[in-house]
Amino acid sequence: MPQPLVSVIVPAYNAAGFISRCVESITSQSYPELEILLLNDGSTDDTLAVCRNLAAADSRIRVVDKPNTGAADTRSCGLALAHGEYIQFADSDDHLLPGCTANLVAAMQCSHADLVLAPYRMMVPRKDGGYDTREYSLLPAGVYNKVDYLWQLTGNAAAFYYGVLWNKLYRRDLIQMAHIRFEHVVYAEDQLFNTRYLQVAQRFAAINEAAYCYIQNPQSVCHTQVSAADMLRHRSQMYHTYKEMCIQLGVYDKFRLRLHGIYLSLFESPLPNGPVQKLSDAFARTHSRI
Repeated sequence: MPQPLVSVIVPAYNAAGFISRCVESITSQSYPELEILLLNDGSTDDTLAVCRNLAAADSRIRVVDKPNTGAADTRSCGLALAHGEYIQFADSDDHLLPGCTANLVAAMQCSHADLVLAPYRMMVPRKDGGYDTREYSLLPAGVYNKVDYLWQLTGNAAAFYYGVLWNKLYRRDLIQMAHIRFEHVVYAEDQLFNTRYLQVAQRFAAINEAAYCYIQNPQSVCHTQVSAADMLRHRSQMYHTYKEMCIQLGVYDKFRLRLHGIYLSLFESPLPNGPVQKLSDAFARTHSRI
């Protein structure tokens, strides 16, 4: 079976200190047919120079220098420039695990799926400078139709496993057909992208092999700049979007109670007293009658 081109989109902002590790984890993948798009989002450090040095060492890398417009717009820029049959995303401070792309592509081709999901590892920083590593996998390996996948998803709707970009493989033709791009929102633009993609995807596959290593940053937007009110608004949008999808599929009665749980669904954050806990408390106070 021929090996299709995979476009790996990596937005970068002030990532000079760690983007090399990310890119080297991509270039060292056993899967060779890669187009690696490094998009420098107006960095004020040496990110652009580092990216250009990396590109000089591997012809599969393309560097795009653009004004600072944020991660959502930068990823959309990457989608517009990509040529691959399949799309992968990576964040500049994380890295792909060995065999990641090969395993995702093999599952996509074998199952004829529109979306493939993989387990991932989270590295949580400790006070001593080391990391605790945890692995997350919410979907048993196999192939799912839309209703069965939606049932699994709505049970853990806010989980990184379903909401993030970097543990998945997408079909570029579906993204183009539906004109899917990233929205400028306070946070969770990746989950909104996945929701749009879910509306056009029909077949889904999950694998057992961990694909990605996520380095948790306690100073990230979702831990420092997102309020309980922001999260509650986002959960409300999720609820109504999935509700409408269930109505269209004729399964709303089966999903009705499960959909209410979206307001309380937690993501894989070990940080105490953060926005997740605040959201749970806010929901308990204001939505107890749902």
